[in-house]
Amino acid sequence: MRKRYLKTLFLYLTVLIILQALGILYFLHEPSIHKGIPLAIFLGTILPVVLALIFVKFMEFT
Repeated sequence: MRKRYLKTLFLYLTVLIILQALGILYFLHEPSIHKGIPLAIFLGTILPVVLALIFVKFMEFT
């Protein structure tokens, strides 16, 4: 049981790292404050919370 939770946690952290890397690459490609700040807020705060809720629901059903 614990092994499955560790795999899920690893998957969650991997997804977050990939999304952060995509956000950094986008910001480096298009360094606009008006587009960069909302993207940073979305990738840094909103998306991790939504992903955590999805993973929690997924772990409850399996």
